[in-house]
Amino acid sequence: MMHPKWIVLDLVLAATLGTVALHAQEPPPKEAFKAVHLVTLTAAQESKLLTAFADMNAVFAQAAHPEIRYQLYKVTGKQVGNHNYMWESSWPSGAVYDELHKSPAFQAATKKHPEIEELMKNEVYNRYVEVTTVKR
Repeated sequence: MMHPKWIVLDLVLAATLGTVALHAQEPPPKEAFKAVHLVTLTAAQESKLLTAFADMNAVFAQAAHPEIRYQLYKVTGKQVGNHNYMWESSWPSGAVYDELHKSPAFQAATKKHPEIEELMKNEVYNRYVEVTTVKR
């Protein structure tokens, strides 16, 4: 039988580490990169996410970056793994990523769609930079 103080410690650690993992994000790379989110969505969540993307993509276009867009893809054919959707975006640099994500217009767009944070709870998120040369 587990001692009550260890149960409490386990719960505190789980809550703390879970919160840190959810909200702590490394700074973006300096060079161009792709951001990829793998998520599991229902049809209703898909619709909500596309509505949010329209608002956020409008912010990017108004900030003179129409080439930056959140795009949503759904698994086709036999699914492998748990995530049935992928959303991705391509960024010319980490500086542009930071600039746009910190802008009041982007902050307002994300506050308009608080359901996005819920959709991201069980996501797999990675950033990818292009491999251009062979390292020896």
